[in-house]
Amino acid sequence: MTTVTARRTVPLGGSDIRMSALLLLALAVAISGLHTVLEDITWWFGAFGVMFVVFTAAIVARYFLRRRWLGSIAAVLAALLVLTLFFATNTAILGFIPTGTTFVHFGNLLAAANDSIERQSLPAFATTGIQFLICFAVGGIAVVMDAVAIWLRAPALAGIPLLVVVVVPSFVLASLTDGFTFELTAIAYLLIVLSRGRRIQPAVAISAGVIAVLGALVVPAVLPPVAAGGSTGSGVGVLAETINPIIDLGADLRQSDATAALSYTTSSSTGEYLRLTTLDTFQGKQWEPATPKLKPGNSVKALGDPPGLTAGIKVGNVSTSIQVAEATGSWLPIPYPSQSISGLTGKWFWEDGNLSVRSTTTSMQGERYSVKSLDVQPTIQQLEAAGSSASSPLAKVPAGLDPIVAATAKQVVGSAKTNFDKAVALQTWFRGGTFTYSTRTPARAGYDGSGLDVIVPFLQAKSGYCVHFATTMAVMARTLGIPSRIAVGFLPGKLTHQGNDNTAVYEVSSSNLHSWPELYFKSVGWVRFEPTPSKGFEPNFPSAPGQGTTILPTAGSTGAATPVPTATPVTAPKLPNQGDTKPRSALQTSTTLPASSYGALGVLAVLLLIATPAVIRIVIRRRRVDRIREGIDPAGWAWQELRETARDLGVDARESSTPAELSRQLAAHLALAPGRTAKATEALARLQELVVDEVYGVPAYRYNGEDMADALRIVLTGLRRATSLGNRIVATVVPPTLVDRVLGRATARA
Repeated sequence: MTTVTARRTVPLGGSDIRMSALLLLALAVAISGLHTVLEDITWWFGAFGVMFVVFTAAIVARYFLRRRWLGSIAAVLAALLVLTLFFATNTAILGFIPTGTTFVHFGNLLAAANDSIERQSLPAFATTGIQFLICFAVGGIAVVMDAVAIWLRAPALAGIPLLVVVVVPSFVLASLTDGFTFELTAIAYLLIVLSRGRRIQPAVAISAGVIAVLGALVVPAVLPPVAAGGSTGSGVGVLAETINPIIDLGADLRQSDATAALSYTTSSSTGEYLRLTTLDTFQGKQWEPATPKLKPGNSVKALGDPPGLTAGIKVGNVSTSIQVAEATGSWLPIPYPSQSISGLTGKWFWEDGNLSVRSTTTSMQGERYSVKSLDVQPTIQQLEAAGSSASSPLAKVPAGLDPIVAATAKQVVGSAKTNFDKAVALQTWFRGGTFTYSTRTPARAGYDGSGLDVIVPFLQAKSGYCVHFATTMAVMARTLGIPSRIAVGFLPGKLTHQGNDNTAVYEVSSSNLHSWPELYFKSVGWVRFEPTPSKGFEPNFPSAPGQGTTILPTAGSTGAATPVPTATPVTAPKLPNQGDTKPRSALQTSTTLPASSYGALGVLAVLLLIATPAVIRIVIRRRRVDRIREGIDPAGWAWQELRETARDLGVDARESSTPAELSRQLAAHLALAPGRTAKATEALARLQELVVDEVYGVPAYRYNGEDMADALRIVLTGLRRATSLGNRIVATVVPPTLVDRVLGRATARA
């Protein structure tokens, strides 16, 4: 009698597929814990798509290539391809094969993610960069988990990458850890460890469990907490940890106790708006800063020229000395446009395009520095003569904007002809007494935020704070073809006394945090406007000599300056849901993936549909093998699985064949690849002996289920190796025996 030794190193579908499914479940549960730090939960589907593709690719590769390590290689390649399909299809061959440009784009996305994380408050909006970062990390973690659990056969070690995922919220703030998610992940991890049955690794499992528990409990206590935004606010310190500085201004402005932010001395006669940064693009329906363009050569000793400003515009020189107190953050509060800065410590650079100054290594807290800036003084006539800039990308109306916003803007500006006339008409409308300033109303009514979906509720309620006024005016300007962006920084603050050299001394607190719109005019550049009533002052637009009235600043005024434009504000069109006490929530502003990714998810759905027959067939095979090992009619199940696999592979295996006849037919098929199926031929003979002994043997015969199952496994592997690639693909995607079951042409048991 020939003895066959099972090749444990040859991966079969059953146990490995079960392990992959458990790994997918555990990682999907663990990554959902990020819901405490990210808005919405729809970003999870993109991450799930990546991990699903990674684990599926590993399964398919091992199934056809019969080497566990090749499955891990396939997982890496699959992660790269799906990331390309989701996030860089325009840089790839056929939309998913990466090129050199793809990797450059990946680098830009990671930089954008890092910048967005620095700028946003909690819960953060899942921008494209953040989504890429999550998917990139999930793909890498899935590859590692697959390798340690299936290739290295050490599933207990999969708990370590899972730990990395579940403690991420704890790194931000201990209270953000979701205990329920942690418990579900722990249960999934236990299933992973126990799934190996006879291959339990108690020492490794216990060690990994201890590390996970200690990490979750101790690490958050050791690390310094990060102040979250959201509902609590963080005073002026929000500028340190946050992130997108406009998102959480409401929470900070609602703080009962103002915190000293900074003080400054200036030669300006009206005080200075101190700008931190600007937001000029949209991610979905949310304002986002443009990707920063920091260059090591952009020294603050000499900043670049203000975009759009030409020599024909009158400018004055302003000197400002600033002492930062409790404010912290990576941006520097400075007047716009600044020309040079001296006295700073650390490394600071200015950003191309918006002239914001920031550092990647230094906080502004405690900095004392001097700024030389320009006082740009365009006349009304110059602004009116600026012409159209509607072709600018920053004049593009964001997708998904409610049409009522454009209709309102058009009716407000009335017969105004020039962009400047329209801008002043909008500003006058907001400051004319109909709207009121309130930090509480938006929070109570559910439209507290800066996304597009808060605009209509704000216009209905006619009450909000600077974020709502700035957002609405900037978006309305875009509907009129005027490039716009939002600036975030500080109001001029409180004048405390006059210096000996005719300079003014101001104190600025956290209550002076502010945002305002900036509109672009050809030959002039970016111009500040102030639509928020009772805050700040309207900009000074002098008239050319002999040309009419100057529009003067009216500090603290709730009304509007006397405008030169011919536009007459009129009653805005009736807004929808005017009587609705529940305006649309600002939380409904998130998008999930780039537009191309929706198609990618559709492709994934199709692939999942295609894979369904293979999964069903594998499950059937797995159930049969389990019954063979348990001694439940082993001969019948073994021979039926052998016959059906042969039929799926296109081998002539008639149901009426006796064991001896079927063995001869299968042996002839194995002979097609003798160099690769020698052990399968031996196992086939051994399997025939076992089946015959089981069916026809004497009662004293002791059946060995493990031996029969191992012999069956080796024979099935050999049959696949002796079959052409085309037939193997058909057997996997459209198994003929499964089609027979669906069509009722077979009554074989499953």
